[in-house]
Amino acid sequence: MNRLLKLALLSLATSPMLVQAIAPVRVAGSSADPSARLTYRSGEVIVKYRAGMKGQASDTLRASQGQRAEARYFDGRFERLKLTSVVDVPGALKMLAADPAVEYAEPNFLRRPMAAIPNDPLFAQQWGLRNTGQANFVSGGPAGIAGADMNLVEAWDSLGTGIADRTGRGNVTIAIIDDGFEITHPDLVGNLVNGYDFADNDSDPSPTSADESHGTAVAGAAAASGNNGIGIAGAAWNEKIMPLRFAYDVASELRALDYARNNGARIVNASFGGPSYSLAERDAISVLNNAGILFVTSAGNQDSNIDISGASYPANYQLPNVLAVAATNRQDGVASFSNYGSTTVPVAAPGLQIVTTTLGGGYTTAGINGTSFSSPYVAGVAALIRDYYPSATVAEVKARLIESGQVGLDPSNPVNLRTAAGRVDARQALNLLPRPSLVIRPVQASSYTLAYDTGNVDVPVLVPATVEDGASGNGSLDPGETTTLRVTVENLWLAATNVRTTLTASGAGVVVNSGTASLGALGPGVIQPVDFQVRVPSAVSGHQYVQFALAITADGGYTATRRFIMEIGKLSLGTTASQSFAPGLYDEFHTWSFDVTSLPAGSNRLVVQSTAVNDVDIFVRYGEPTQYNVDLGAGVPTTEGDPEPFYFVNVPDTQRGDAAANGDETITIDTPRLGTYYVTVVNFDGIQGASYTLRAALENTPPPPGSGGGGGGAMPPALLVMLLGVVGLRRRKAA
Repeated sequence: MNRLLKLALLSLATSPMLVQAIAPVRVAGSSADPSARLTYRSGEVIVKYRAGMKGQASDTLRASQGQRAEARYFDGRFERLKLTSVVDVPGALKMLAADPAVEYAEPNFLRRPMAAIPNDPLFAQQWGLRNTGQANFVSGGPAGIAGADMNLVEAWDSLGTGIADRTGRGNVTIAIIDDGFEITHPDLVGNLVNGYDFADNDSDPSPTSADESHGTAVAGAAAASGNNGIGIAGAAWNEKIMPLRFAYDVASELRALDYARNNGARIVNASFGGPSYSLAERDAISVLNNAGILFVTSAGNQDSNIDISGASYPANYQLPNVLAVAATNRQDGVASFSNYGSTTVPVAAPGLQIVTTTLGGGYTTAGINGTSFSSPYVAGVAALIRDYYPSATVAEVKARLIESGQVGLDPSNPVNLRTAAGRVDARQALNLLPRPSLVIRPVQASSYTLAYDTGNVDVPVLVPATVEDGASGNGSLDPGETTTLRVTVENLWLAATNVRTTLTASGAGVVVNSGTASLGALGPGVIQPVDFQVRVPSAVSGHQYVQFALAITADGGYTATRRFIMEIGKLSLGTTASQSFAPGLYDEFHTWSFDVTSLPAGSNRLVVQSTAVNDVDIFVRYGEPTQYNVDLGAGVPTTEGDPEPFYFVNVPDTQRGDAAANGDETITIDTPRLGTYYVTVVNFDGIQGASYTLRAALENTPPPPGSGGGGGGAMPPALLVMLLGVVGLRRRKAA
């Protein structure tokens, strides 16, 4: 507190005439000092009347001066006066000074809970745990916004007394699967339990090289010892860490997951990912769900919307125990590098310039970036929930984290536009009373739509729905058609009654014309589809995003808004479309569709071409959009010796362009099929506002010699091996 303000408050506390002494106190209306507005409640004052006098005698005077008694205390000698808009606090105090019945009057000063600040010397730099507006570590970078954090200080102090009584009691073990752990680190050693090295098959999970610092940094974010006078504090000061080193492949990951399951872990943190769907990985995580183990994982760092086409596993698995986490920045928006997805990524947490533990007993004092660190922050909060609610199921822990979600303090980049719920609030997650938690699953347009078998909820089943009006029934949002959207709602926690939903759309003039739909009662774990009719104007052209918002209400005051994004991008065969990527973030990938409704005589191949000055890449897939993953380590040789700027997972039907340095690419498909093809255009080098043209046409010219019948450019043998391989798929840390 400012020293002059302290002196002013002391003079108020000791002066026999507080009304006269109020002038030095900064009050509302002193617009030159906005922080002063935080010292008391505007529009209210407290009055004490002289002995023998009570406020009732002055009610008429109060009313004439724009004051009204809201409450009286101590037999009427104290009053809280509510002011009208015509008088402010200084004006009211001046008028009260002239009332002989008033002993003194003062503002209704605010009081705040005492903060449970740990004594770790680097805690002041841990903006993700307590953001006070700390300066950026990069010269010239934007400072933080006070309060743009996980509210952990308030979570640790359950009573607001300044005592950290909720930092973990050591009852919950977080298994961290990563590259290696400095098990002698002074900020970790007190919380470590036995782990294992599944890369070298021994009981020591320590790093084998100086490059293996990732696991140590992740462990510190989750559960470094707090208030121990050294280094940093983790999200959970006293919970246990099970260090499991693996070889960044599925085989060693499976062994680590099995070890965690058999040795008491209740939470797994997986700060890694890759583009390939692994049935073995998915099934192993499902076994963890049956054992009551929450699986927290990083969303990935490819700036991709993994709802619609981005491939990032295990984040993409729609399993009940999987919780994918996006990264936020110091200003409380989604970080520029972070993957996101309003149906696939439930929550976000700080992931930029994170100060945490590193090798040599040290700390990343310059900060480290990535969803790798958002994930363990949330895993630490999950551990606190499981410790203080020992009977909480996986669904309840996940629901508490989701229902705690905050929009964020950056109005230009709301976190709940790109995640299901927003940025995690640890205090809210720990304090919530039981309630429903209604979320939505990925959405598909019709004539086919996605339903889910409750016994196998991440595997979509195509079911019939209303056929599109005046269009091909290709499952896309196309201009000039009315389409059925089936939105699947799931209740994670307490039973909900009288559930009502309303869908609205923003973008491209799309209209939802089916109004409010009732789902009735949804018990815990119940999944219920609801259909809406959506009309797309015929004049829509080019590639556009449509933002949908599903407002959900239920009896008891429950409300939530869940969002999802769909794309419009219709190509006509033989016509060239021109498009630009929007400046700024979150627009690096466009998916277009076109229909092959007939094959004229002599048409023996389909040619898709792009042109652009910048490096634009294209992928084509029949029947559904391609999933893609742009590797931030582009050009770094793999163990197979081949650079890997791209992964893509729908390998059997996906065609890739010829990877030219510019955006002039061609994909040739021999003997095309009737039906819908999808073209994904990728702004590979991320040039702001990059433009391109796109054209698809049926041709009857024979393919050039040596083309191999339609691959669209030579494919290096090593890349072919990587694409066709299934066993031993590599996994990447999401640093």
